[in-house]
Amino acid sequence: MPRKAFVADLNEAVESVGGNNFSDLRQGDDDGTFTFKHKVPGGDSPEVTVQALIPGTKAHVSEYPSSHRYFVYTTSENVPRSINAALDDPSIFDGMKVAPMLSKVAKLLDKAVAGSQHNPVNLDDAAMDVDEHEEQEIDDWEAEDEYADDAGSDEDWSPRPSQHISHDACKGQSLDNSAVSALNTRIRKDLRVVKNAGFRFGRLGGLLNNARDFFVTVSCRIAKLGISEEAMQAWHLDRHQYLIFLIHYTAGYRPLERLTAEEAYHGQGSIQMRVGVGQRYKITLAQAIDAFSQVKDKEKKDKERREKEKKDKEEYEKEEQEKEKEETKGETSELAERGGLRGLFIGRPLDELLNDRLVILLRYRVAMGFPWSGAEEFYNDNQGRNLMETDTIDNKYWEEEKINNLLPHLVTADHLTETSKDPSFPLLGMQFLLRHMVRCTEFCLVCHCRVEADFEALKPYVCSKPLCLYQYMALGFGPSIEYEILSQPWVVDLLISFCYASASNSRLKSFPTGMGLTVPPGSLLPSGWLHDAAVVGVQPIRRGRRYGLPDGAGAGVASRNQIAGTTKLHKASFDRRNRDIIFAPDERPLKTGDWVVLHMPGQAEDGQHCRVMETYYPKVRLGSPVTQPDAEMINTAIYSNQFSRPQALTPAATPPPQSITEPSSYLDFEFDIYDQNFDELDDSKKEKSICHMLDTLPSVKHMREYLQANKELSLRTWTEGISPAALGVLRWIIASNRSCIVQVDNLSLDGETCNSEERVSGMNQWMQFRFAQGAPDKEQRFIKSVREASERLSLKFPTIFAWHGSPLHNWHGIVREGLHFKETLHGRAYGNGVYHSMQAMTSLGYSGGYYPAYGDGSAYGWPRSRLKISQAIALNEVVNAPDEFISKNPHLVVAQLDWIQSRYLFIRCNTGTQTLVVEKEPTEIFEQDPIYTPVGAEGAKIVVPITAVSKSRRPPEAKGIKSGHKKVKVVNTDPGTEELLSDDTDAEDIEIFFSDNDDNLFPYSSSMKTVEKGTGLVDLTPKKPAEAPKTDFEPGTLDHSTLPLIEPPAYATTSASKTLQRELTASLKIQNTLPAHELGWYINPGLISNVYQWIVELHSFEAHLPLAKDMKARNLKSVVMEIRFGKDFPMSPPFVRVIRPRFLSFMAGGGGHVTAGGALCMELLTNSGWSAVNNIESVLLQVRLAMSSTEPRPARLEPGMVRDYGVGEAVEAFVRACQAHGWEVPKDFYTFNASGVGR
Repeated sequence: MPRKAFVADLNEAVESVGGNNFSDLRQGDDDGTFTFKHKVPGGDSPEVTVQALIPGTKAHVSEYPSSHRYFVYTTSENVPRSINAALDDPSIFDGMKVAPMLSKVAKLLDKAVAGSQHNPVNLDDAAMDVDEHEEQEIDDWEAEDEYADDAGSDEDWSPRPSQHISHDACKGQSLDNSAVSALNTRIRKDLRVVKNAGFRFGRLGGLLNNARDFFVTVSCRIAKLGISEEAMQAWHLDRHQYLIFLIHYTAGYRPLERLTAEEAYHGQGSIQMRVGVGQRYKITLAQAIDAFSQVKDKEKKDKERREKEKKDKEEYEKEEQEKEKEETKGETSELAERGGLRGLFIGRPLDELLNDRLVILLRYRVAMGFPWSGAEEFYNDNQGRNLMETDTIDNKYWEEEKINNLLPHLVTADHLTETSKDPSFPLLGMQFLLRHMVRCTEFCLVCHCRVEADFEALKPYVCSKPLCLYQYMALGFGPSIEYEILSQPWVVDLLISFCYASASNSRLKSFPTGMGLTVPPGSLLPSGWLHDAAVVGVQPIRRGRRYGLPDGAGAGVASRNQIAGTTKLHKASFDRRNRDIIFAPDERPLKTGDWVVLHMPGQAEDGQHCRVMETYYPKVRLGSPVTQPDAEMINTAIYSNQFSRPQALTPAATPPPQSITEPSSYLDFEFDIYDQNFDELDDSKKEKSICHMLDTLPSVKHMREYLQANKELSLRTWTEGISPAALGVLRWIIASNRSCIVQVDNLSLDGETCNSEERVSGMNQWMQFRFAQGAPDKEQRFIKSVREASERLSLKFPTIFAWHGSPLHNWHGIVREGLHFKETLHGRAYGNGVYHSMQAMTSLGYSGGYYPAYGDGSAYGWPRSRLKISQAIALNEVVNAPDEFISKNPHLVVAQLDWIQSRYLFIRCNTGTQTLVVEKEPTEIFEQDPIYTPVGAEGAKIVVPITAVSKSRRPPEAKGIKSGHKKVKVVNTDPGTEELLSDDTDAEDIEIFFSDNDDNLFPYSSSMKTVEKGTGLVDLTPKKPAEAPKTDFEPGTLDHSTLPLIEPPAYATTSASKTLQRELTASLKIQNTLPAHELGWYINPGLISNVYQWIVELHSFEAHLPLAKDMKARNLKSVVMEIRFGKDFPMSPPFVRVIRPRFLSFMAGGGGHVTAGGALCMELLTNSGWSAVNNIESVLLQVRLAMSSTEPRPARLEPGMVRDYGVGEAVEAFVRACQAHGWEVPKDFYTFNASGVGR
């Protein structure tokens, strides 16, 4: 058998592993996967972990070793780009056995590693001579990279969290004063260029005077980027937010020339980058550190999630769901209100692009003179290759890119072409970010190549490469379907219903291929066709039409002989009491995680879909069943035009349904396995399979309830409720939608309805959605067309609104491809173009009607839908030039697509659970042309709200808009160009621009601010009274004499004492620089009589935390901690413990990484996680973040009176925590005199 041959070949390869520079070959966790490690001996090449999978598992393995396909990729981080490029084309491994495939991969990786150790650009130009000039330049920079050993330097402190810094990056020698001054001058020059270009600059940490570890932000308002309101809605952006480009310099400031030189030699530089949005132009230092910690946090959460999946699902849902339901309802909105760097809709792809390619592309540009487009194309064409012997380079890389003149100069500017000397890396990085963010629909989200498509998209997508599609859809690189379900459940219901209608009517043009989906072979025919339909009361003709079968098929009995050759059924016995399948001794067809479909005619279990939970052959334990909607219930609901609340999918906590017949202990039955490769089906069978998988999908309401009750916010964890195939289809439906559809009606899933100011009046009983299509600049092109027509024709009413109707099965394609006239469906008696009507009933005649109109059952909606859509029509805004239309009577036929902009989508719902009340007219309306005013479905003219058009086209009296607490002035210009009042610029960001001689003119002050308008600087003197304190913490109120402390140390070393004095000076300086509520910790210098023993108070925790609520209830202002340093500091970590108050222990339900004895349970504070480059400020920040963490549980205070922790219990608890986690206790830990209590 092919599968046995595959397993045998893999086992043989495992036993013979050792050659070809790879090792540790092993079978993966999933069927059809295996991993191995590759490393070229000698040199400094990295060890790379490679994973190979055969998508579709068993279905593809059945083709082994002839026509199967591999996907091969590396799971290691920070690997050379050439390695990823070598594995980019999966087709080169098609049909290969395991051993030859491994040999092929090893050769490709050997070549890639060899190529990555050379400069991939031919640098014959003398200006870029590596042997002479660049090596000398690097040596010069290394000489400048040494630490200034002056403890009193203004900039000698810096945040150095261990997870971001390598030891090599922090080697340094001292710089002389002239070198420091020269570096400061270059920094100021680079940042002045940023400011002059129209961006805001911020620093977090040192920066000047050879500071080693700090953050720089470059930001601008979203409103200045020329993004249309429709695109901002689709991308979940707000015009008042700032787009923030965050740069982390891990080993001192690096000008562009040094970054490119480091990349050429070492493959990576000493910077890291992130992108996000925020309410201010910069974030705090703690938030910056947290932004770069999220990757490791995600890995930790993924591990915890996998462990959690092993728990008993029934017990977990029963006990936890009710407990967490109320608390998690407001969790999403609460998180949205917090500060910091919030994620961008395509933040992950942009982060990867910036860190992987930006410096490389800049090196190409500087060396070869390419524009951005040429450098990107050169990279994509030549990555991983050694180009030292290349004779010529194609002239195409120097071709100038066509620039969209509708975009603002801020987005299209190119600093590298505007300056010939000392270009600014922060500015170039921000311009590159804007290129790929504002124009994101032009680039693939995975490989970042240009996407060539014959239609415009409002949302970014991927190119047609198989690996890109697989990563985007199957691996979750695309949009978060969970976010869409939580935020816009009706839109998700709408999209699924559109897809279902299109698939059931054979109207799908694209399919979820390349995702490795496996479906049951029986999905090609409905369950009822495997036995006498009369047994369960199914009407064969209607059921047959629903799945696209001929009318005559299924009349009477569809026996197993009729489906012979179509699907292979497995036979076994079923223990219905324990839900066990019992096999013959030699049969082992299933493994844990497989999905099966049960065929048991006449029994309640017939047609159930179940996940295999355990295998202990000859028995296999099944999970709780997922049942399809009953066919008779569906038909009855359709013809009565009523549909009761959908029956819930059987979750883990719900017992299986009772049997129709008298139950018996064991039953003989047949079952299908999800082992049919979806990609191998023809289009007709793919459509039937999609319908079948959507039949098993829970309703959107139940999926939303599950996500609200589970903190992971991932449907992947609902392993018994949704099959991987159904989840894959759902992901494809949501991710492939290129339009922006936003709920207008404030409907809850329980049927409550509220009117909205955005509703179009005159369409009662129709649910309304805002609807926008086209590329992000489609709105600008439409406005341009409106202005040109208005000037040419002197129009009083520049635009009109008109209806466009289409059958329900066409809308799945419309929301993906936009309105066009490439295909003729209803004839074109009045010419080629997009047809519109002023009468809603006319357009409704072209839209059909499923439930009430089509009694033959030829078209059904998604059974789980709560909308039960029967019709859909769009309301478009069109340039008011009917004499230039193809036709204006009896229909408006418009051929110019830029003259059409979709505004609303109207849905007729056949449901008794929601009743749309008669709405009132909006208070502010759009004045329409009285000759061309659309008539609604009830025969009255509609009233369009002013919000239907962009802000720039609204009349002045309708343009008073408030944003937060500030009045925003809106001028009559293009969208996004209005002037907004800037938030205050921190004094430290202004001082950067003063010369070295002026550094002391403006000492740090937490209250000193400056207001920035445009690009000029205003008076630094505060113009308003000092704001009220933003924290209830009162420094200096702690009674030191009441604290139980470790005995003062009897040891001291010169190196430790000097380091601690410098750290104390730096920490106190930070304390005097930042506002208390932002810093969150306080050191009273008057209480430190010995630098080896500090008392620190943590305060101003975020108000939503349970810890903050407990402290407020007990009138506690701070958490008092003791930090004790050993004689080997900084080579050994400090001992950090809480003194008061006592926290609730982990065993009692507490958290916050505080042990039962008060010591901090953090690997950072042990020899296993400590790094000598850590400074105390970063330690305090990470301790505070750990104490604020809600994972796995939030910190809580011990009930009762406030008590202190003893010294001895803290020491014992720390040792126990180290032993439990396998961490190394610091060697100088036992030198502390912890046996007694001191003062």
